[in-house]
Amino acid sequence: MNVTFNLKRFFLLEQYKKLETGKHLLWSAGIVLGICLLCMMYDINKGSSYYIEHTQALSLSRYVLWFLCIAPCLLEINITKQTSTLYLLMPASGFEKFLHLWMKYILIIPLFCILLIAVLKGIFNLSGINYLQYFGSQIEPYIIQKDQMLTYSLLQGIFFIGCIAFKRQKLISSFIMLCLCLSALLSLGALTYLCSPADTKGYWLSNIIAYPIYNFPMSSTGEAVIAFCNYATPALFTIGTWISSYFLLKEKQL
Repeated sequence: MNVTFNLKRFFLLEQYKKLETGKHLLWSAGIVLGICLLCMMYDINKGSSYYIEHTQALSLSRYVLWFLCIAPCLLEINITKQTSTLYLLMPASGFEKFLHLWMKYILIIPLFCILLIAVLKGIFNLSGINYLQYFGSQIEPYIIQKDQMLTYSLLQGIFFIGCIAFKRQKLISSFIMLCLCLSALLSLGALTYLCSPADTKGYWLSNIIAYPIYNFPMSSTGEAVIAFCNYATPALFTIGTWISSYFLLKEKQL
């Protein structure tokens, strides 16, 4: 395509893909309802004395978040010899095809799942049944919590790249790539641990905490840098995976 992005052409692409997007929304609704049903069945199986204190409604949003992370690999069809020809000859640029995937899995399906959870919460609160009312009151209104941002950015980024990078068995291949990334991070942490100075008894972590050169109050600048990194790292990693996915899709189209 001579033009990277054309609004009219993008609307035509969305119109062509609307049936597929509708199917993916129906699948997403079925999966969210299935997760909710399994959570309720788990509570009922444990008995009222259990679910009053430990209802699975608190974990419903987390389970839905896991589904949203793997949704690109779970819902997108495999690019085979039969499907690749039609996909590559489609009159749309690589950026428009990437934007279609980005909007569907980063905006449309997550917002649809959030709306569905809110509707379920309202229905349960109005049901008049004690358990359903309690279950609905315990559902978290937000899918992503602050302490889950780094995990979500790692999972979402890897599975989003895997959706484009792998031709077959996208979910399994992306999971293997995730395990390799985690293994590399754990190896880096273990190497840092082993390179740290040991105390007289041979313990590393205790010496890092108690050693005088490491045991001092942090300045306001240091705290600001750490706070910035806590929020900037997931954002930069996620944006980096989107950019990598775009160039990977563009290379495949060439």
